[in-house]
Amino acid sequence: MKDKHLGFIAMVIASLGLGIAVLLMKVIPDLTGMPPQHVSIWRFTLATPPIWLILGLQRRSKVLMANHLRLFLLLGLIFSIASFSAIFALQRLTSSIYVILIYIYPSLVVIYALLTGGRVPRLYWLGLPITLLGLFLTSFDFGSALAIDPIGMAITLVNALALVAYMVLSEKAFTNMNYPLLGTTGVMSGAMLVGLLLIPILGISAPDTLRGWILLVSFSLFGTLMPIMAMNISLGLLGAARGSVIITLQPVLTVFMAMVFLNESLSFQQWIGGGLVILAIVLLQRSPDRLRQPGQEKPWRLHTEKDLSKEKVN
Repeated sequence: MKDKHLGFIAMVIASLGLGIAVLLMKVIPDLTGMPPQHVSIWRFTLATPPIWLILGLQRRSKVLMANHLRLFLLLGLIFSIASFSAIFALQRLTSSIYVILIYIYPSLVVIYALLTGGRVPRLYWLGLPITLLGLFLTSFDFGSALAIDPIGMAITLVNALALVAYMVLSEKAFTNMNYPLLGTTGVMSGAMLVGLLLIPILGISAPDTLRGWILLVSFSLFGTLMPIMAMNISLGLLGAARGSVIITLQPVLTVFMAMVFLNESLSFQQWIGGGLVILAIVLLQRSPDRLRQPGQEKPWRLHTEKDLSKEKVN
């Protein structure tokens, strides 16, 4: 399977996992009485030990992790900022306004890639507007009043910039990395560390029923570990610009899953919006990357395990 196709499948899996995360973030606080910020702390705390276990069972060199641990921990910090800022933004904004504002970040990622000579689909100028229109139709209720909280907007901007930073740095970190599980372990560890440090500030509570724990563990595995691992793999194969556009599937998949599992209705407008997002993603996936202009430097990347072994030999 070509890297482009594998990267596309991985990002779709990431979108599906993040969609699951949104649904469970709605359900868990209602069923358990836990504040959303406590749920977010638990998601990383429960998701990280399994990847430690998997890594411990693998007979792989840990040299790469040791050399670049600080970068992967930084990525974990950035992802946790995106996670917690999303929670605080949604406490001040409606879901529809939040989605419309937050998904400016794929455009920011593409602009960054254009300025730095990164990988960008040639038809970005067509695909991005179609994506934004589709997300608007999927998310916005024209019958509702348009009320935007300035603080909520500011928090959402922080959320968007954190996502831009995560995608750009992850592309550089995971491109040509033979064993992305190592890097993902560092990312998850960094995010868990941030959550634990926030306990004295935000407090912590736990489910008091078995069903609550099952939902929380499911959130950690399928709404956190799975999408982050898939996203890292995809960004290394596709690049941040293409990957950031594909992940706009997440709100569309969330709407469809809410219709199936939560019995929410889907309007004709939302069907049209979801179709436009899918059309744009297919269009951009089939579009080749824009050729690098002469004189533009290639983005830096981490040394692979093969590179490190060559350096030792030399």
